[in-house]
Amino acid sequence: MRRILIIASGGGHSGFARAIAQYLPFKADFVVPTGDTFTLEMVKPYAGRVYHVVKGREPGDPLMKLFFAIPEAVEESFKIPRYDVVVATGSNHSLFPSAVQRIKGAGVYVVESQDRFTRPGKAVKLISTFSEHVFLHWEEQRRLYGRKGLVVGPIVEKPKYQPRDEGYLLVTTGSMGFMRLYRALASLGLDDIVVQTGRVDPSEVQKLNPKWRVFQFDPDIERWISGASAVITHQGKTAMESVVMYGKPTIIVYNRDWRSATTIEDARTYAEVLGAEFLDDPLTWGSTLELKRALDERRRPKRFEIGTPKLVDEILK
Repeated sequence: MRRILIIASGGGHSGFARAIAQYLPFKADFVVPTGDTFTLEMVKPYAGRVYHVVKGREPGDPLMKLFFAIPEAVEESFKIPRYDVVVATGSNHSLFPSAVQRIKGAGVYVVESQDRFTRPGKAVKLISTFSEHVFLHWEEQRRLYGRKGLVVGPIVEKPKYQPRDEGYLLVTTGSMGFMRLYRALASLGLDDIVVQTGRVDPSEVQKLNPKWRVFQFDPDIERWISGASAVITHQGKTAMESVVMYGKPTIIVYNRDWRSATTIEDARTYAEVLGAEFLDDPLTWGSTLELKRALDERRRPKRFEIGTPKLVDEILK
């Protein structure tokens, strides 16, 4: 049996890691960011051993923060024993553990983000120079990596629930949160809204509308996606989960605070690929009329076959 190490690098990257683990016929070992309890809770049911390596920076953090973290990240990475196969899920956190494993002789694979179309992610591009393949979600991404890119389809988890409509609007905007969007929604006077706030204080969001159901994190966010009438999210992995796994009408609202993440051109293409609605950051709005229109129209998304089993077949060869 091959010894497999999956690097779960936080946020949507951890979602990729858990999706891969769900389709494996045995438990893999994991690397998670130091102090990231959310990722740890996500992968724990599927993990054998778990290693902790410091993460240099989050979207929006200065580049200097990454430089200061490099010595510690390298030292912690060398403490991890050699594996046969390593799957990196992107972000700067994946870079050092995967590079050290390659030095030790492991075969390395890396997953590109679902929202990269015009240019590759910086960390994934670096890892691709010593990886076997870069796993891609869409044919539209193939040009980023040429022969090294391998299109498997959207990399998502096994759906846990049957899709249903419980009448609420789900707003989930990643680990960083999106207060501008929450304020815009509050101005529409809609009461039946569920908000996952990420690092934004839930009590501050609750003040916008006491009738909203508000929480910071839920490892079982699928429960909320599967029951929503529609989903509003940012340019992250949740949009793909909403469309591919549960066929929900989805609105992607671009968050300009994620400066080191995808470009607005990429986010717009991502929405087109999914068949989702796209709106720019609320900073650019003159009014909330476009948001209201998008909610009223509820565009039906496209249908896709889940690509995670193909990825797993490749790393088990």
